[in-house]
Amino acid sequence: MLEKEDIVLQILEFIATVDWKKVASPGYPLQVFEITIRHFAGMISAWDLLHRPFSAMAQDATLRQALYDQMVALGDVLCCAFDAPSGVPRGFINPSTCEGNPDSRTSVAAVGPIILRFARLSDITNDEKYVNLARKAESYLLWPKPSSGEPYPGLLGSCVSVNNGKIMDSGGSWGAMSDSFYEYLLKAYIYNSDEYGYYLERWLIAVDSTIANISSHPYGRPDLTFLSNWNGPGHVDHRIESLAWFAGGNFILGGMVTGNQTLVDYGLSIADAAGAVYQMTTTGLGGEFVSWTTTCPGFPKGETGICVFNNAIQRSDGGFRLRSEVLETWYHAYHATKDPKYTEWSWAAFEAIDRYCRTDTGFSATKDVNAEDGGGKTDTQESFVLAEVMKYVWLTQLEDKNAPYHVQDGRAGIKNTWVFNTEAHPFLVAGPPV
Repeated sequence: MLEKEDIVLQILEFIATVDWKKVASPGYPLQVFEITIRHFAGMISAWDLLHRPFSAMAQDATLRQALYDQMVALGDVLCCAFDAPSGVPRGFINPSTCEGNPDSRTSVAAVGPIILRFARLSDITNDEKYVNLARKAESYLLWPKPSSGEPYPGLLGSCVSVNNGKIMDSGGSWGAMSDSFYEYLLKAYIYNSDEYGYYLERWLIAVDSTIANISSHPYGRPDLTFLSNWNGPGHVDHRIESLAWFAGGNFILGGMVTGNQTLVDYGLSIADAAGAVYQMTTTGLGGEFVSWTTTCPGFPKGETGICVFNNAIQRSDGGFRLRSEVLETWYHAYHATKDPKYTEWSWAAFEAIDRYCRTDTGFSATKDVNAEDGGGKTDTQESFVLAEVMKYVWLTQLEDKNAPYHVQDGRAGIKNTWVFNTEAHPFLVAGPPV
C-alpha cells in the first residue's frame, strides 16, 4: 500500500526461499490459526494487490510465480489439519509429517477465519478442495449442537470438539477463543454475497443477541457500550479484554453494508467507550483487561460521596500488548462518520506507542498503562504491530478516496470491492459487491 517497491521485492525474494514443511522446530508444531491469519493470508493479499491496484509493481514473473506456488504450498500444508473425524481442523500440525496434534478440542475462533482464506485460494486456483474443507468445518458453528453450546441466540461457547464438531462449553465472548468466528460471519458475506448469505443471517442473529443480552454501560455513561463475557444463559461478567474492541468496527462495518443505522450507532458507542478507556490512563493507552460497574457503589453508613464515571471503570490487567483492535474500530468509526475525533484518537495512540513502546529495534509491549513510563517493557513484539497497528493508523489518516481497499459505506450506495482479514490484509471480493 505504501508503494515501496524495493521492500516488496525483498519480501517476495524471501518468500521464495521458504520450505513450509521445515519451518517448525522439533517439538514446536505449526499453530494453524496463527499461520492462517498471518503468513497464509499475507500471501493471498499480496497476490490480490499485485494483480490489481499495484499491478505495475514487482513485475518479475519468477517472483510472482514463486508467490503463487508458496501460497498454494502453504494451503496444502494447512489442509493437513483437517484429518480429524469431524473435519474440524486441529489446532496444531507437524508440517513435515502432515499430522495434527491429538488434542480433542479447538476454539471456535480458530475454525471461523478459515472460510475466507480457503475460499479465496479456491477462487484463485480454481480448486474447490480448499473451500470444501472450510465449509464442512464451519457447518458445525453455523448449525451448533448441543443447544447448551448456544446459550444466547447466535452466541456460542468457546471450544468445539474435533472428534464430532459439538460445542463443548457455554462460555464465550467477543474476545479470545471466539472473536474471529463472529468477525468472519460478516466478512464471508462481504467476500461473496451470493455464496454466503446464511453467514450474514447468523451474524445478524449474533449482533442482535449481543445488544439484547451482553451489552452494558458503566455507571453514569449510558452513551458508552462495553461487551461482557458470558458463561451460560443469564450469567455475564462485566469484563472486556483488548481483543474484543474490534467488535465496534465489526458492528459499524455490518451496519454500513446492510444500511442499518442502529448497528452503526451501536458500534460507535463501543468506539467511544474505547476512547474513554484510553483517555483515562497516564500513558493514553488501554490496558489488556477492563472491568466496570453498572451501579453506584455503596458507601459506609454515615458517609456520603459522589459516584463518578472514572470510579466505575477499573483496569484488571494494565499491560499494553500492542494490540490493534481499538485502532481498527476507530478506523471504521471515522469512515462511517468522518468525525475528526477518531483520527485524532488514532494519532494520539500512535504517538503514545512511539513514546512508551519504541526500542532500538522495534516496539515492545509494556507492563502498566497508568505508570509514568508505561511500567517498563516486556521485550516482546508480535507481527501484528506492523501488519495492523501501523497500517490502521496510516489508513485512518489516509484521505485518498481512490484507494479501493478502504471500507466503503453502503448507506451512500458505495459498495465494497475489498475486505480486510484479521491482520488487516485486504482480499479482493469475489461476489457481487455489497
